[in-house]
Amino acid sequence: MSLDTAVQTQQQAAVQNVAYKGYGDGSVEFFGDQIEVLTGYSRQQFNAKEIKWVDIILGEDRPAVRNAFVEALKRDKTYMRQYRILAKSGEVRWLQEWGQIVCGADGKIESVTGILLDITELKRIETERLRVEARTGKYLIFTLGRIAYGIQIIKIKEIIGMLPITQVPRTPEFVKGVINLRGKVIPVVDLRRRFQLEQSSTTERTCIIVVEVLGANGPMLIGTVVDGVSEVQQLRGEDIEDPPRFGAQVDTRFILGMAKRDRAVVILLDIDRVLQIEELANPRQIGSGSAH
Repeated sequence: MSLDTAVQTQQQAAVQNVAYKGYGDGSVEFFGDQIEVLTGYSRQQFNAKEIKWVDIILGEDRPAVRNAFVEALKRDKTYMRQYRILAKSGEVRWLQEWGQIVCGADGKIESVTGILLDITELKRIETERLRVEARTGKYLIFTLGRIAYGIQIIKIKEIIGMLPITQVPRTPEFVKGVINLRGKVIPVVDLRRRFQLEQSSTTERTCIIVVEVLGANGPMLIGTVVDGVSEVQQLRGEDIEDPPRFGAQVDTRFILGMAKRDRAVVILLDIDRVLQIEELANPRQIGSGSAH
């Protein structure tokens, strides 16, 4: 379903949206039984204050919800806010609320009237659109054995041939050591060892891909040893799928996605997660290289 189609569907389903009137004592009067479809709680429960509306708003969204109300009081006493609620079933739903604050002559709040729109499906579609856009782009394709991997080109700083690597004591097995790259000392990771793959000898195609990742002290450069680099390829987000689930014993958090390519699959890496280890994040332990 496209975003435009979803918007049309949402507009057509407007009869399912809920109008309300709130009072200073915290009670809310809902007009119509659609509130039970939305939340799982009946309007009688809300009207009798058996449950308060604020109780089902997700805790992390409550400060923004309250701030929107406070800001409205300073202006024209109208507001629009988006937030999540936890339905009785345990499902999280997104709402868009349009409200009007009614004050008496003394300036005190008498009531609030408004309407709640369920925008859960629109949020899901928007999240998927952003996910596709984030994955679309150019990737550097490289190999480890017969397996093809990819890293987003924006993470690549340069590709260099093998340089003398100085080992550093008391570092993880997959940290080969450090290199001197034009006056900068940067750590080097062996991706074969990082992924617990069988080791192989260095060839003329073996190289170091220098990437920029976010460390504990900000951006930093790290070298990654790979068997060889093949090409830079433009990939569409639509052609990139989430990694399959292998069970709790297999950690796939470092995989950005799986790209379909010429009857094969390229494993796209989230290089920040691949190299997100405390030893690498602390340049005092294994190097002092920084990105500019």
